[in-house]
Amino acid sequence: MSKKTKIQLNTKKNYLVLLIILVIIFIILLYISRVEKFTSSTIKQSRHKIALCFLINNSINHEELWYNYLKIVDPNKYNIYIHYKENKPLKYFEKYKLPNTIETCWGCLSIVLAQNLLLKKALDDTDNHHFVWLSESCIPIKSFQYLQNYLDTDKSYFNIAPDNQVFPRANPVLEYISKDNIKKAAMPAIINRKHAELFVNNETNIQLWFTNVPNVDEIVYITLLHHFGLQNELVLTPNLSANAIIFTGWPDMSNYKLFVDSKLTKTSPNEYDDICNAELDYLIHSKSLFARKFNKNCKGLTGLLEKIN
Repeated sequence: MSKKTKIQLNTKKNYLVLLIILVIIFIILLYISRVEKFTSSTIKQSRHKIALCFLINNSINHEELWYNYLKIVDPNKYNIYIHYKENKPLKYFEKYKLPNTIETCWGCLSIVLAQNLLLKKALDDTDNHHFVWLSESCIPIKSFQYLQNYLDTDKSYFNIAPDNQVFPRANPVLEYISKDNIKKAAMPAIINRKHAELFVNNETNIQLWFTNVPNVDEIVYITLLHHFGLQNELVLTPNLSANAIIFTGWPDMSNYKLFVDSKLTKTSPNEYDDICNAELDYLIHSKSLFARKFNKNCKGLTGLLEKIN
């Protein structure tokens, strides 16, 4: 073999070795990049908290159930905020009450202002990424881990009402917002941080635009999101649905099985004095995350936490 041929072979070997080294370096860098991306995503996700925002009269009907529900959850995963109408001591959650509250009335703009008061406090924690509206009669029907995995931080969740339920009661709003953007949704909802900031930053507009609108607490937030063109950031389920994000038992729900063994008060929506195992299991396996209108001494909830955890 000539000297020239040997030099050519050595050169090719060197190129091959260099190529292999470069490929190995590329693979290592790609691996590091993916690990860093995964780690960053994991850290970011681990810092996402859910703010449980209660609007109550003077108590939480199933406070002990909520306490037992949350005691197995990492306290760095959630916060609790409570706006009360009457300041009576709570057994477990007294420390979560807002230092100041405002007088509210049913279906009034004061409800929205109370919600904004809760949001202002909850937004102080930059790790709060979802804000859940809960009444004193709400109960959880999914595990907290399920809740965390389900919620998309880019989305807010509402139980939407049909358009024909909005007018003519929302007519005063037309001076500021087009008819097509005026919507109605149940007040119990789950909103993300972006939308929470929008609501707080538009409090002056809220007080101006939505004055003298009946049932305004069901109109303000969903209408603002449509007014600002954020429809694509919403997950909407029908309010009269067994799979509403926060379940309410309406007597006229056409797609909901009637459970004759559950004991309901004669109200609209249904209020539970007793829920049978079949209906509780039905709700647990629905797409709803929470359910409401469970009276203080409602029977049938024993074993709920074991079923969802």
